[in-house]
Amino acid sequence: MDKSVVIVDDSKFQTLQLSRFFQDNMGFTVAGLGENGEQAVELYRLHKPSLLTIDLTMPLLDGRGALTQILSEFPDARVLVISAVKGPLLLDCLTIGARSYIEKPLRFDKEEFIRDFKITVEEILRDTGT
Repeated sequence: MDKSVVIVDDSKFQTLQLSRFFQDNMGFTVAGLGENGEQAVELYRLHKPSLLTIDLTMPLLDGRGALTQILSEFPDARVLVISAVKGPLLLDCLTIGARSYIEKPLRFDKEEFIRDFKITVEEILRDTGT
């Protein structure tokens, strides 16, 4: 199975950093890049990727709103929250159905972070949602 990812974050630096990492280090095809929750929903509908990464604080529609819409249409969607936000909002997203969470800042310069990031993604892809 080809692995594809849609990356949604309002920081162009973050989307570029994640895009390069997924392509160069994990063998993913980057199916789409977005910068707000509305684009996350549209891109998921269009590409139905193996994985969606989403930030929580974004314009137009936040990550929680996008997550809710996507999972209502695609209950098996594999969503990884990548955000600096912690606390009740993050817990709510995990309860709604996000598969996991990685805290910003992303430390792709640290071997331990890279290992943990890869393990998290691999576990999400193995998870059947049951």
